[in-house]
Amino acid sequence: MKRGRGRTPGTSSLIAAVAGGGALAIAISVLAYPPPLHGGVLRKALILVVLTAMSELISIRLQHGQSAELLTLFELAVVADMVLLPASVAVVVSVTGLALALIVQRKPPKKFVFNIGQYALGVVPAVAVYHGIGHGEFGSARGLVALTAGMFLFTLINLVSISAIIAATTDAPLFKVFAEEQKLSIALGLGNSAVGMVAVSLYLTRPALLPAVLAPTLALHMSFRGWVQEKELHRQMEEETNKLGRIVEHSSEGIVLADADGTVVLWSPSMERMTGVTEKEAVGKAMAYLLRGRDNFGRPVSMDVSSGGEPTDLEIVATDGSVRWLRVQHGPGFDGRGQLSFDVLVVTDVTRQREVDKLKDDFISTVSHELRTPLTPIKGYASLLLRRNDEIPAERRREALQSILERADHMHRLVEDLLLASRVATTGERRLPEVGRQAVDVGHVAEKALRSFVIAHPLREFRLDAADGAVALGDPIRIEQIVANLVSNAIKFSDEGAPVDVEIAREGVSVQIKVHDTGRGIPADKHEEIFEKFKRLEDPLRMETGGAGLGLFIVRQLARAMGGDVSVESELGRGSTFMVTLTVSSSSVPTVAPPERRASDLAG
Repeated sequence: MKRGRGRTPGTSSLIAAVAGGGALAIAISVLAYPPPLHGGVLRKALILVVLTAMSELISIRLQHGQSAELLTLFELAVVADMVLLPASVAVVVSVTGLALALIVQRKPPKKFVFNIGQYALGVVPAVAVYHGIGHGEFGSARGLVALTAGMFLFTLINLVSISAIIAATTDAPLFKVFAEEQKLSIALGLGNSAVGMVAVSLYLTRPALLPAVLAPTLALHMSFRGWVQEKELHRQMEEETNKLGRIVEHSSEGIVLADADGTVVLWSPSMERMTGVTEKEAVGKAMAYLLRGRDNFGRPVSMDVSSGGEPTDLEIVATDGSVRWLRVQHGPGFDGRGQLSFDVLVVTDVTRQREVDKLKDDFISTVSHELRTPLTPIKGYASLLLRRNDEIPAERRREALQSILERADHMHRLVEDLLLASRVATTGERRLPEVGRQAVDVGHVAEKALRSFVIAHPLREFRLDAADGAVALGDPIRIEQIVANLVSNAIKFSDEGAPVDVEIAREGVSVQIKVHDTGRGIPADKHEEIFEKFKRLEDPLRMETGGAGLGLFIVRQLARAMGGDVSVESELGRGSTFMVTLTVSSSSVPTVAPPERRASDLAG
């Protein structure tokens, strides 16, 4: 028999309905079959009440998940009550014996009421079928069929009642609960009923052999015990399998299981994402064929079963053509003889990590180059001035000092760019405290930024076209830095002597700064990438231009810190145009006075 799993307030109406239905069924049976109250029936009824109570008290409790299976002999007692007693007396005796057992077990009131109603609903139809259709004739075929049908009906009604209460307490679908419980409940009910029929038959014909019923009863319950335990073991295995399945399915690490021959048995979804090879394509194939590529030194290598060791980095080409780096760690398993029986590979995609490491190496290489370049003339000129200061003409001495100052300024700008990049990473692009917000005449600031380039590059033409009223909300120093970085970028990536155009225009509620060059251009798929920190489109070992890859990154961060943004339009071989958009200032008077001319040809 199945017992419930703890009730919630929502089951109260169901309990009341079952209890009421059971009481009504008992009343109808008593009215339909008035009990004969002579002494023989009463004595037999009293004995069967005690035996019925004992059949319910003698039980085996088996835990099954969140519920418990109680294996009792109650159906056996019900068969005896039905055969040996008149119809209405059999109903009263069965229910009374159950009530006595529940009182001894100290069941809570709600559970007591529900169980009494539940069994009354089952016993009454069963008795009615046996005595109504079978006429209470135990010795006839008709009687045996009616008794079997009645006990099946009893078991079915009991199963439906229990399934309903479990479904109400667990919010599980009734049909699903019924399907899970029906096999064991029906088998136990009919098995007990069959033993009960044998016991009654022996009692009526060979009473001395009645103790022999204990053997099949014990065997029956031991078989049911094994059934329940097997069911619980299957549930636990299914639960553990589901856990492992969820781990494998949702793990960010790739998981591969191979047998001792290196044949893939399991290929996780993460492996499919890394390699592009599906589980269907991988299972059954050699692991050495699926995981092959090159190691850190460019040598061909393939993964096979291993007894462990250090992780191995493997460069592969995925099915979509992308190059990925995988870090493979072996987790071998051995049999009782110490022989390798399987290998579990945990695979991590370290492509991004290696890109970051390469970026760091490139950054160190680039910054070292950028710092070494100005240090060489600074050291040379300083040594010259120290050793031969009296012999150097004043003009030559001035040039040396000017060169030292320019190189020191270059190093200062590099350090400032690095510090600014660090502050952006710490505070965020829109929270830079050193960026002011005031009305700025952008044309004047742009002209100021271009002056140093005109002096430094006398052979190049710089053209400024600034519209009137281009007053933006921002920081004049940072706007000048934006223009300087964009112009410097245009100079680096265009031919010597090629013009650089700077245009300042007002478009609606924004001021636009456009810097155009006629250089090599930028590939379309790199338009967003060039604004990343330390990003250079050139190989740092073969680059033709200087810089740490911070100029455009800083332009974007400063523009966004002032409420604007930057974009690029470019075509390979035809130059690039960078456009910074700033918000128009609501103030009509800029804090930086406008120059006398708004359009200038700044060619040296």
